[in-house]
Amino acid sequence: MYNNHFVFEPREVYNANKIQTTIAPKWRYDQRTFDEWVVKNIQVRECYKFVKEKDDVDNDPICHCKNKLSKHPKLSSGSDFMEMPEESSWTQNDNTMLTKNNAFGKITFDVEECSEEAQYMRIAKDYSEKPRIEILKSLFADFWKLDEPDLLISVSGGAKSFNVPQDICASFQQGLLNAARSTRAWIITGGQHCGVMKLVGGVIGQSISTTRIPTIGVGNWGKTWKNNLLVHNRSGHYGGREATTYPIEPPDKGYATLDPNHTHHFLVDDGTTGTDGIEYEFRAALETLICEKFMIQNVPLPMVCIMVEGGMRSLEIAISTLRKGNTLVVLKGSGRASDILCYGFENSIEIDSDGTGGRKERKMPAECDVEIKRLIEKDFGKYKIEKQMLDLILEISAYRDFVTIYSIQNPEPLDFYILSSLMKSSANANVLAATKMRQMRLAITWGHAKIAREFIFSQKLYKFSAYELEQLMLFAITKQRTEFVKLLMDYGCDLKQFLTAKNLKILFNSLDPKSGGYRLLMEKAERKLRKMKFDGNRNVEEGPGTRTPEIQLSEVGSLLARIMQGSYTSIFNTHKKKYENGAATFDNPFDLMTVYCALDNCQDMALLFWKKSRTPMATGIIAHRIYNYLDMMESKWARMDEEMTEQLEKAASDFESLSYGLMTMCYHNYEKKEWVNILEVKMIDWGNLSLFEIGQITGAKNFLSHAAYQSYLTDIWMGEVHPSTPFFLLAFCAVLPPLPIFLKYNSKFGKKNADLNPRTDKSGTDKDDQVGKKPNPLRRLQLFYTSPAVKFILNGITYLIFLGLYICSILEGNECNCEDHPSDETCGPNTNMVGWKDYYLIIFVGSTIPIEISQVIDGNTKSVLKKFKIYFKQMYNVVDLLAIIVFTIAFTLKLSVKCNDDERYMIYKFSNYHYFRLFSSFCFILYSLRFIQMFEMNAKIGPKIFMLKRMAVDLFFFLFLLAVFTFSYCVASEALLYPFHDRPVNETIFTAFRRSYFNVFGDLDIEGLSNRFVTGHCNEKSFMYMEYHEFIMENHLDGTIENLTDLRTRWEEINEERLKKLEDNSSKSMEKRESANKDPPTFLEYTDDYCERWPEHSDGNDPLDLLEDSPVAITNYYICFMLLCIYVLTVNIMLINLLIAIFSNTYSDSKAKSGIIYKTQRASVIVEFEERPWLPNPLSLIYFACVSPFKMLKSCCGKQRRYSSARKDSRKASDSNTAARARRAQLIEAECMVLHLKKETNKKDGLVILEAQNKKISSAVEKIVSELKQITLKQHKETLWV
Repeated sequence: MYNNHFVFEPREVYNANKIQTTIAPKWRYDQRTFDEWVVKNIQVRECYKFVKEKDDVDNDPICHCKNKLSKHPKLSSGSDFMEMPEESSWTQNDNTMLTKNNAFGKITFDVEECSEEAQYMRIAKDYSEKPRIEILKSLFADFWKLDEPDLLISVSGGAKSFNVPQDICASFQQGLLNAARSTRAWIITGGQHCGVMKLVGGVIGQSISTTRIPTIGVGNWGKTWKNNLLVHNRSGHYGGREATTYPIEPPDKGYATLDPNHTHHFLVDDGTTGTDGIEYEFRAALETLICEKFMIQNVPLPMVCIMVEGGMRSLEIAISTLRKGNTLVVLKGSGRASDILCYGFENSIEIDSDGTGGRKERKMPAECDVEIKRLIEKDFGKYKIEKQMLDLILEISAYRDFVTIYSIQNPEPLDFYILSSLMKSSANANVLAATKMRQMRLAITWGHAKIAREFIFSQKLYKFSAYELEQLMLFAITKQRTEFVKLLMDYGCDLKQFLTAKNLKILFNSLDPKSGGYRLLMEKAERKLRKMKFDGNRNVEEGPGTRTPEIQLSEVGSLLARIMQGSYTSIFNTHKKKYENGAATFDNPFDLMTVYCALDNCQDMALLFWKKSRTPMATGIIAHRIYNYLDMMESKWARMDEEMTEQLEKAASDFESLSYGLMTMCYHNYEKKEWVNILEVKMIDWGNLSLFEIGQITGAKNFLSHAAYQSYLTDIWMGEVHPSTPFFLLAFCAVLPPLPIFLKYNSKFGKKNADLNPRTDKSGTDKDDQVGKKPNPLRRLQLFYTSPAVKFILNGITYLIFLGLYICSILEGNECNCEDHPSDETCGPNTNMVGWKDYYLIIFVGSTIPIEISQVIDGNTKSVLKKFKIYFKQMYNVVDLLAIIVFTIAFTLKLSVKCNDDERYMIYKFSNYHYFRLFSSFCFILYSLRFIQMFEMNAKIGPKIFMLKRMAVDLFFFLFLLAVFTFSYCVASEALLYPFHDRPVNETIFTAFRRSYFNVFGDLDIEGLSNRFVTGHCNEKSFMYMEYHEFIMENHLDGTIENLTDLRTRWEEINEERLKKLEDNSSKSMEKRESANKDPPTFLEYTDDYCERWPEHSDGNDPLDLLEDSPVAITNYYICFMLLCIYVLTVNIMLINLLIAIFSNTYSDSKAKSGIIYKTQRASVIVEFEERPWLPNPLSLIYFACVSPFKMLKSCCGKQRRYSSARKDSRKASDSNTAARARRAQLIEAECMVLHLKKETNKKDGLVILEAQNKKISSAVEKIVSELKQITLKQHKETLWV
């Protein structure tokens, strides 16, 4: 009995009412093996009554079944086998019987081109009939585990005499492969390694795919070459465990080998050998079974038969296919029966057979009939098949809607005509709706919108319901078929009704696994699943269907917030309960679909939805940010997919350009208040962010540099001060408070964007009372000092004062203040060294701490971790934090230094005073670098600062290359220079690296190299061994002392005398130095003195002459010199020039983008100083002391920053004035979109017209040139005649 339990496996299941990814059950049998199942359920037919037909040369008679006596199996124990008299009659029914299967399992082919295993099955012809063939359903699903197909392709054609042109073969193979891949089709052929079957197997075998395309061969067991190798002779073994090896070799006449590239083989057996055509009945039954097995709502699986060349059998298969209601595609030009059929199909005419018009039939004209007979005689000879073939051709010609002729001259590929044949066969009103849905699904899978428009939508024979359109739309989006999505929307599919929370969830769960959005969402879903399991949630225990986590809409919202740096609050998170209901719809379906397509990396479809968006500028900028983020993650994941990277970069650039173009349209065609409204209005669809805020968050540099955006920033920068006021005048007035009263302000105070700009009044007073009124002096001072430009000036002035006092604090002497004023009562032994400058510095640095804290708190996200991530992404924030930490350490150390502490004068160890100066030095460097931000507002210096940042990054990576060469040379040269040194390793490494590093800048010091070399090799032991070696060689060669022991004794006596003299001289030299208060001799000086005691080793010119008799030393010297040459050549020439080239490239790129860079940096500075307190440091402490309690009170009451609380902004957005402004902005953007699309269309039309004109001009020029040639030739002939 079969095991009743089964395992769920996810796969895509389709039906006409539901198209989505579901969990479908697959049975897995645990107790029954495949061998036992086959032996029990599938039988073969063999001859068991031998009737001699003729003798054989080897005395092995042949039966009427065409098998020899020796090949007749002894069935069972031999009791069933009988040898009949020769005069007995032999019939298949009486002399053959069904028996257990002995040929099935896995098969491998002895050929290098195919390494994959295939399945084969010998099966009796009796299984062509029902109900026996029904057992094959279990074989497909349970044992061979074939996935459900969307299409069945049956290929028939020539086998032995197959002579088709190469171009037709290539076109057929490519079209077949495209059709099979895109529709998950099954292919059925004859399974032989010849003719069209070999052609099919070749293209399937060469295709690169993760899963093999099911290619089923239905062959003839009796005509299979060496079928005895497929029979399992061992008792108790049937197959399925060890693969059978099958050779691919030329067969004998009348036989055929199996094709190695087919995945499955059925070998049909009727108990005979060599009988033709026994497999065709089983093949037709198998095709019917497959179509019925995958039937949906009484609609069988679509099937198409492709006929390539072929003969009479191919025509019989074709008419059998058509009679079952399937379609036929014939390859014109492939030869033989295919060409004859194409000729007859195209030339046959319809006549009224009974004269009443009720009965129609096809007839061939007389001249065509003669031509067909000639063609049949040419290809098949004078056989008695002319009438049969002609009748088949006429019958096939009657199926006009089911037959499609394909020629390679056609502009469309073969797969297009396969689909068109399916569509044409169902293009009538009587076809069931499920058939239409299935055909549409095939059309979507293939991606041929032209066919669907021609055969389904244009004829309007069937009207799709809203639900059917919704399911087709869902399928088209998941398949990324942009043309079909557009077609369905044009047909009447309402995207707002279609995009429910349920469908959107299905779409996000069906993202392309290769896309970055899918990977990010799955990582988040898996983390959530692991967390739930860790918390012990019983609902997420391991079980059926839980292997792949499901993506929730709340996770999509969290991902968008992450992409938008935490500043975006998605409606999926703010209204989580609402969108848990699958029927909930969205007000902004096109915006959401643009985001979905961007995450799915489907740019064409994203552009389609973007054109219909309510807020195209904001949607385009957010799509730009998504593509940039995915590109960044691709680099992080290190996929090394250059094509994907290029696609993402191009998509990001395209969307930014589109938003830029729309803003340009609005800027040039509408008044300022209109595009200011677009920049300022809050958008509910995007978390109540404005376009201005979205531009800042996404960092879209081109968009930020737009004239409209910069003009808006200028208004913010100057506040209510007139924009024409010079910068130096602002600076002069900033330090003299009465002067701002006399400056020029906007002519209509308060009216500038009064109904649009919320920044015009921050005092909380009623703006309506201010419109059109002249401000009083106090109000003018307030407006002046609250403008970001004045804040910037005052902060710059106070910062310069801070740096000046810091310089004085660091560089002033270390004397205590009490030493200058000893009479001061506050002075005492425990008085520290901190003066008034230091106290000012401490207060100034302390005033920067609230600013940094506010920047962290104001991060537009609720997560504390994300707030800090946003904060640390700014380089200047990191510098500020490091400077504050180092400053705190430095002045804490200075506070611990007392006036009576004399340790600060000691240099042999570090005291707190020395640590203070060390930390203060680094702190001043950090604060000096921090001042660079002030220069970013300058159009000339700002881009240069950006260049320095990029060059610093280039230099950082360049230093790794430099370090490799420098350390390799310094270590090698140090080892060769000083073979006897006994210095510490750290001192040695530092000395060697310092020397090698300065070599980079040209400090070669060749003479010093020689001195160092001598210094490294000259010591007592080295010279002692040198003298000993020379003494032995001279005396031994002269023969004065023959005994080597006597030589050693003599040397020791001489050496003792020398050492005694050396010690005496050394002690005297040391006494002289001590009496003269000189430092001890250096190693080089000591070596020089030592070398002078052996004058015979030096000629007094070159120090290296001392080592001329040492082959080791001389070899080391030349090697070291060679390494120096290579090092200088590599580093000074190659690497330095490489660095110059890198810097030049960086400079060129930055210079080309200098305008964009400056405007982007300007925007960030303006936004930062707009949020700064109007009092500069250190007076900002007063501001924070007054404002902080109110902020804390608002925070306790639940009132947060303007776009950190989605509910507060929703209440604001629901205000009538804000809603009216939002509607106005949407109307303006829609008009701009129309203008933009019109401009693009005109541009394309202009290109088409220009191309046509160019062709016209080129043709006219060619005509003139040809006429000139004729005239020249005519003149030449006339000249010759004269």
